[in-house]
Amino acid sequence: MLLQVKEVTHTYGETRLQWRSSKRAPVLSGVSLALEEGECLGLLGTSGAGKSTLGKVILGLEKPQAGQIVFQGHDLYQSDRATRRSLRRDLQVVFQDCYSSVNPRATAEQIIGEPLENYERLSVQEQKRTIGGLLERVGLKPDDMLKYPNQFSGGQLQRINIARAIALKPKLIVLDESVSSLDMVNQTHILSLLSELRADFGLSYVFITHDIKAAYSISDKLAVMEHGQVVEMCDDKDQVFASTHQAVKKLLAAMLPEHPRYRSRSLGSI
Repeated sequence: MLLQVKEVTHTYGETRLQWRSSKRAPVLSGVSLALEEGECLGLLGTSGAGKSTLGKVILGLEKPQAGQIVFQGHDLYQSDRATRRSLRRDLQVVFQDCYSSVNPRATAEQIIGEPLENYERLSVQEQKRTIGGLLERVGLKPDDMLKYPNQFSGGQLQRINIARAIALKPKLIVLDESVSSLDMVNQTHILSLLSELRADFGLSYVFITHDIKAAYSISDKLAVMEHGQVVEMCDDKDQVFASTHQAVKKLLAAMLPEHPRYRSRSLGSI
């Protein structure tokens, strides 16, 4: 098993109002799920469901109050520093906002090269060749390494972020709403690219989104969250259409056909 989330509970602290303080409701409450190597799990939910917080917990960015994150057989939060550093190499992320995810004063070469400099000992020429190859692999040109973020479109810059994420050939990438800010054409291209990279590099994904259509297109199985809990787990993604849970029905109802002409009609298949 590549990843195990075991009974994870997380709260963001207390709210203080003058003379009294009150504990906030848990953002995550007893969440459990698992991911095999090579799988893609679509993690679905509306805004506030807790899915992005769970992504941060999986990445080691938010320590939960209770529960475990077991990655490659190691407890991510109880391991020693050397083990955590090794695990971090195999655990990468692509966030929703492609612009805030990068240093605006850094070139594409510097952005993609950051993990290589942290973990690899490459010569200057070896690193340039590696970055050039990564740019080509995500559909850009080696010459693009000299450009800055403001010289790329949103779709192109997200490709830069993906190139950075795959630079170390990780085991797992958490994709947190990574296509939701893109237009429909760029969404389709990025989803296709992610599927190709997964096949080529043997990657596993946790694909976090509110868009059930996008999740269905790339995932092997689906988990639906509501109020910090997993309320539906579909080991076969087609099971989602038979779900009777209201949270799933809302996600399906929010799915619009691609052409406005058909949006008033009942939903067909994805």
